[in-house]
Amino acid sequence: MDFRRIEMIFLIVFLALDVFLLASYTQKGSNATYNTTPTVTNEQAIIQDMKDDHITVPKLSNDKGEGYYLASKIEDVLASNTKQLSSQSTSYNYDTHKLTSQFNVPIGYDKNNVVTVLKSFVENEHNVLHGREYVYQSGMSDEKSTVVFAQKTKQGVIIDPQGTLTFKISNGNVTGYTQTYLPNITVLREKQTTISARDAIELLYTSSEISQNSKIVWYKLGYSELIDVRGSIIYVPVWNVMIQHKGTKNETLKKVNALTKTIIKGTTTTDASSSSSSSASTTVDADD
Repeated sequence: MDFRRIEMIFLIVFLALDVFLLASYTQKGSNATYNTTPTVTNEQAIIQDMKDDHITVPKLSNDKGEGYYLASKIEDVLASNTKQLSSQSTSYNYDTHKLTSQFNVPIGYDKNNVVTVLKSFVENEHNVLHGREYVYQSGMSDEKSTVVFAQKTKQGVIIDPQGTLTFKISNGNVTGYTQTYLPNITVLREKQTTISARDAIELLYTSSEISQNSKIVWYKLGYSELIDVRGSIIYVPVWNVMIQHKGTKNETLKKVNALTKTIIKGTTTTDASSSSSSSASTTVDADD
């Protein structure tokens, strides 16, 4: 078989292949249909599943924020400065690093203005140590029994047992408070992107952490303890999600690491208390 004949055979084969491919493409194009109905996304499907499970879901944001790895050494600075406080008796627990105060004269207030009264109260350094570094938290408060403030930093608010100021209310009077405080907070790493509120709540649901017939009463992004390393506590941005069980009215606090998108095990369950509407903050910020 000479070279010219071989060349002709290859040419015929290639031409036949081109004709086949062209015919296939034309047939595919003529039979194609176009669906203009928008498809349901996975996120929409999850939210619908939650509603089908009778889970009340507030409006959720897809916005992502920024946060840091923070560190604070365990120091009992509150215990060292109680002498500057006036008109109150104090005690300090070195195991929990918590200051407890009892007012000599309870603070009275008019109906519905307890928050305003206490916001002004904490501004005075003779009333609360480092009081100006705390900000009111509506979702965490029940104004009939407790009003909660959280420590704020340049990087954001602390939502953790360490860094909390809680006023006690009894018979219409503020009788005292408990306080914890994080000193000398340092940034360990550059800021990183945090997951959105929607990401956190969908993760809790798909991980069976939100049961049927429940309600998400509030959610907030803040710093919580990750690990204790040789006397220093490492804090990370965490989505805190309060879930109320409609049948029992009990509330359970769930936590999601906002940097790694992982659930932090260990929840807190309490009796139901009045909670404000959800906070849709997408950065680790403080309530006004």
